Amino acid sequence: MRHNSRNPFSSLASHLRQTLVVLAGGIFCISASAASAAGAEIQKAPQAEAAAAAEDPAAYRSHLADYVARAYKVPRDQIERIIDGAIEAGRRNNLDPLLILSITAAESAFNPNARNRSSGASGLMQVVPKVHAGRFKKKSGGVFDIETNLQVGSELLRELIDRTGSLPRALKLYMGGALLSHDQGYGNKVTREHSRMKLAAQGDVSEAVSLHRSRRPAESFGDKISGTFTEFRNWLSEVTGG
Repeated sequence: MRHNSRNPFSSLASHLRQTLVVLAGGIFCISASAASAAGAEIQKAPQAEAAAAAEDPAAYRSHLADYVARAYKVPRDQIERIIDGAIEAGRRNNLDPLLILSITAAESAFNPNARNRSSGASGLMQVVPKVHAGRFKKKSGGVFDIETNLQVGSELLRELIDRTGSLPRALKLYMGGALLSHDQGYGNKVTREHSRMKLAAQGDVSEAVSLHRSRRPAESFGDKISGTFTEFRNWLSEVTGG
């Protein structure tokens, strides 16, 4: 996939690209022209910050980008592209984009060029190109291309969820634990990061960064995660008041 050098957060107009999502029950728009990042259930976020978020339709995505940039030392323009790629991959594969991003954090710490020398797993979601060469041939980019890697990794996760009927079991297989009696804490790691990303996206970036550094989850850690795009849509609708 070709690299798009335009910053998707630079303006409301440029933020409209490929973000209109049509779902059952109506049209849900995740573009900067429609998303309104404020809600009554913002966890620990100061009221002033929540009010400011309500005035900025791109705030929830901007907060998320701020969190990843600070927590993982990722260049801002790169993480914005990754967030866009995760949203599109989530839409296509019925996966929560925040789940995709949480797995990306666990697998590569958001390094598109990451490579495991022993297994050959590569890219953001650590996909083994030799094993999944056919999948990459169907895409317009290689294993180190941000959007392509997110798409292929998400396809694999979706298939594992459908096969096992369980997100925890799918995560265990995704991390290569098919022959293990446990997942070595992988599922817990992903879920904790998911809770911090939700907190950050809702406005409390500093608290989310602090929790990341101390390896603690946000208060929503106990919430059951289905990992579907519908769940993400419903959560975002509550956050933005849409």
